[in-house]
Amino acid sequence: MGSLVVGVASYLEFVTTLFAWILYKEVWAVLVDTGIVFIPIITMVIGNIMSSHRAGDDEGSAAIQSLKKIETDFYAMLGVIVFAAIPVIDVQLADMRYVKPTLGCSSVAATIDGTSTDTTYDRTLATIAGETGSIPIWWAGMHTLSKSVTAASVASIPCAPELANVEYRLAEDRIDDPSLRQELAEFTDDCYRRSKSRLMRMDTTAMTPAQIEETNWLGSEYFMTTAGFYNRYYASEPQALFPFNAVRDAGFDDDAFVGGHPVCTEWWGDAGIGLRRRVLDSIDPDLLNDMVYNADNLVSESTDTALAISEREDVFLRKYLAVIRASESLAVNLPMSTGYRVNATERSLQSIDHGTWGQAALGTLSLGANFVQDVGRTAVVAAGAAIKAPEAIGEGYMIRQGIGMFQALILMIMVIVLPFLLIFSQYRLSTLMTLSIIYFGLHFLSYLWGVAFWMDNHLMALMTEGSRYGVFEPVANPVQSGIILWVSRFLYLIFPMMYLTALGWAGITANDIGMQVGQFGGRVGTPGAAGGAVAAKLATKGKG
Repeated sequence: MGSLVVGVASYLEFVTTLFAWILYKEVWAVLVDTGIVFIPIITMVIGNIMSSHRAGDDEGSAAIQSLKKIETDFYAMLGVIVFAAIPVIDVQLADMRYVKPTLGCSSVAATIDGTSTDTTYDRTLATIAGETGSIPIWWAGMHTLSKSVTAASVASIPCAPELANVEYRLAEDRIDDPSLRQELAEFTDDCYRRSKSRLMRMDTTAMTPAQIEETNWLGSEYFMTTAGFYNRYYASEPQALFPFNAVRDAGFDDDAFVGGHPVCTEWWGDAGIGLRRRVLDSIDPDLLNDMVYNADNLVSESTDTALAISEREDVFLRKYLAVIRASESLAVNLPMSTGYRVNATERSLQSIDHGTWGQAALGTLSLGANFVQDVGRTAVVAAGAAIKAPEAIGEGYMIRQGIGMFQALILMIMVIVLPFLLIFSQYRLSTLMTLSIIYFGLHFLSYLWGVAFWMDNHLMALMTEGSRYGVFEPVANPVQSGIILWVSRFLYLIFPMMYLTALGWAGITANDIGMQVGQFGGRVGTPGAAGGAVAAKLATKGKG
C-alpha cells in the first residue's frame, strides 16, 4: 500500500517513531516466518473443541457448537490480524512532519520536515533515512487520530511567556572566561563592598526604600552616579585592558607596563571594555535576545513599567549575576587571593630584596589577612549555597526540557512489543481496545504538559506579582521558590502519573466490558440455538 504522512510531537519522535515501525515490520516478519503468529489460532481451535466436549452434549451437537465457536472466534481474530497486526502502510522519514506548538508567546509556529530538522538529530536520522517502516491500518488510524486531537487541544491553550524558565536558563549559562570571573571578584572587593560599607556608615534616612534596595548589586546606579562611591574607589590591582594613565595612576608607576587602575565608574561602565559590557557580551546571544532585546522580551513581560534597552540590560544583569553567584559562588565571587594576586607577593619579595623589612612585614600581613578573609568567605557562602541548593534549579529545568523524551521513548517501546502483546492476548478485540486507549492516552500527554506549561508560568507570575521586576527580582523568598518547585513537579510528573493510572483503569474496564459482551452474546446464542432445535423438531413431525 501507499505511504502515510506521520505527525510527531518532538524532534526525538522523528527518530523513535520511524525506528519503532521499522522494528515492528521486522519483528512481525520473524514471527510469520517462524509460525508463531498462528499459535493463537491453533490454541483457539483446540480450546473450543475441548470446551465443547466437556459440556457433555451429544457428539453431533458438540461438533456443531465447536464449529460455530471456532468460526466466530476465527473471524474476530482474523479481523484483528488483518487490520491491527499486519503492517501494510509504509512509514518514511520524508513523510514525517513536526508542527511546532506556540505555547510560549515568543515562539513561532513552524512545520519541520523529517529530512531536515536543523538539529543534532539529523546525523542519527541520516542513518535510517533510507529505511522504510510499516504500520497496520488500525494503528495508522489511531496515530493520525491521536496526533490530530492532541494537536488541536494543544493549539487551544493560550500562549504564556516562559517566565518559569528564566532562572533555569540563567543557571545553565556560565561565564567561561576565568579572567573575567576573577575581574568580577576584584571589582566586588575593590568597589562594591567598599561603597556598600561606606553607605552603611552614612545617614540613609533621606534615601527611599527603592534606592536602598537598588544598591544591592554590582552595577548600582546610585553608586555609579552619586559622588563619594564608585568615583572615589579604584582597582587595587592593575587591569590589563585599561591603559596606564600617569595622572590617574600616580603612585602605581611599577604597573606602567602591566595595566592601569581605573576608577570604579570607568571599570564598570566603559562602553567598550567595562565589566558591564563584557559580561553582557559573554552571555549566549539567544538568551539575551529572548530576555532583553526581542520585541516580546521576557523582562518587559515580567514588569508593567516601560524600560529602555539599557534599563532592561541592567535588570537582566542583576538577576543573572545573582543566579551565577548562587550556582558558581566559589568560582566567580570567591577566588583565593593568594592564587591569583601574584603582584602583592612579588612586591613583598621585592621589599625583602631591597631591605625594606617594614614594607615586607606589612605585605605579608596583608596577604595573610586576605587569605583568612577568603577562606572564611568561602566557607560562609558554601554553607549558603548548600542551603539554597542551586542544583534544584537544574533539576527543575531538566524536568521541563526532558519530560517529552519519556513520552517518545515509551511510545517506541509500546510499538516494538505490540506484535507480542497481540499474540499473547490471542488477538482479542477487548485487548485491542485496551491497547488503543493506552496508545491514544500516551499521545495525549503532550496536552497535559501544555497545560502544565501554562499553569507553571502563570503561577510564577502570580507568586512574583507586586515585586518591581517580577521574576527578575534577584532576591527570592526561599519558601516561595520551594513552593514553585514542588508545584512544578506535581504539574509535570505527579499529575501525568495520576492520568496514566486512570488510563490503566479505563483500559481494564474496557477489557472487562468486552468480555462481558462476549459472554452476553454466548448466553443469547444458547436460547436461540434451543429455539432453532425445537422448530426443527416440529418441522420434522409435520412432515411425518
